[in-house]
Amino acid sequence: MIRVFSDVVSQARLTRVRLVTIDNSAFRLHYRLSLAILLASTTLVCSRQYIGEHIRCIATGIPTHVVNTFCFFTTTYTVPGVNNSAHPGVGPIQWDSKPVHHAYYQWVPFVLFFQAILFYLPHLIWKSYEAGTISLLVDGLQRLYLKTDGDQDVVAGNRKIPSTVTTRARIQEVIDHLDTVTRFRVNRHWATALVGCEVLNLLNVLLQIRIMNNFLGGQFYSYGWKLFSVEDDTFDRVFPKMTKCDFHKFGPSGTIQTHDAMCVMALNIVNEKIYAVLWFWFLFVLLPVSVGALVWRFIQYALHSRESFNRLVLRESSPGARLDPVDLATVARHTTYSDWLFMYYLAGNMDGVVFRDLLHNYAIGLRKEPGSQASDDDLVPLGKTPL
Repeated sequence: MIRVFSDVVSQARLTRVRLVTIDNSAFRLHYRLSLAILLASTTLVCSRQYIGEHIRCIATGIPTHVVNTFCFFTTTYTVPGVNNSAHPGVGPIQWDSKPVHHAYYQWVPFVLFFQAILFYLPHLIWKSYEAGTISLLVDGLQRLYLKTDGDQDVVAGNRKIPSTVTTRARIQEVIDHLDTVTRFRVNRHWATALVGCEVLNLLNVLLQIRIMNNFLGGQFYSYGWKLFSVEDDTFDRVFPKMTKCDFHKFGPSGTIQTHDAMCVMALNIVNEKIYAVLWFWFLFVLLPVSVGALVWRFIQYALHSRESFNRLVLRESSPGARLDPVDLATVARHTTYSDWLFMYYLAGNMDGVVFRDLLHNYAIGLRKEPGSQASDDDLVPLGKTPL
């Protein structure tokens, strides 16, 4: 059993080491942990070694394997109102009762797998749009920043240029390129795409709750509350353990004979537990976390132009970086929310010293825009602390 679920469990690690992070913990709950829960549920439903045969039926005059296969791939039924027998819902059909047919258990693994795909879809969209932009910038800047000692001196004409000078020159070219990219607002839709995918996460949770409610015949909305009610028979109605099945065959004279079979639905023991876990997970974890993530984005949008907010958030995102208050004020006044969010994710992925110098050069670039008195001498090579 451990071998079967080892690959699934490995996908659920929210804290595993990643070089670059392009989303937040709320996002990862959707495409990592929720995906792992649904895939594990699908694997459990499809496995016979844990619960035995999914269905076992008792019928006279018919081979057991035939009636088992027939009743599983057609529909079994229960009779509402039959509670005075050995098994609720199993008894003779009354003239005023209509049998309830159960066929959804055949579709449970397919629906669970489809739900898992839906949870991964927003992450796939965001990952395709982001296309490794943060990773390329962070990796390039930090590799160049830490690689000075390993570089060799460059010979230009009759003079030798120290390796530190060439390295910092290349770093400065990357910084200048980033400033150009930001200035022309190439990443102006970066925040829109990220927040849009987070909205998709919330809509996906609401959609899946609706899908499961329709799938279970309108019983999912209040499904979890029934766990606390001893006398409620919701579980037996949604996932009955004993059902009936009618098998028809031709007799010796050519007439149709009906064989009444009683079936044990062992698979429903697992199904009812799976949907109980999903009910709590969707309503008490995913839904409030998804709403909270969007509320935090709204707070960021409303406060990103305030210097105090920038000082608090950027310093927390890049611990150990002694950020210049003047640079923070410049960034707060002259950046859009998309540029600010882009810078926020750079702060969370970079070394504090690298981000400090990046922020300083970026702020200098903003102050050099039309109407500013800044000069080229204000630019500080990466690796030097601004005064």
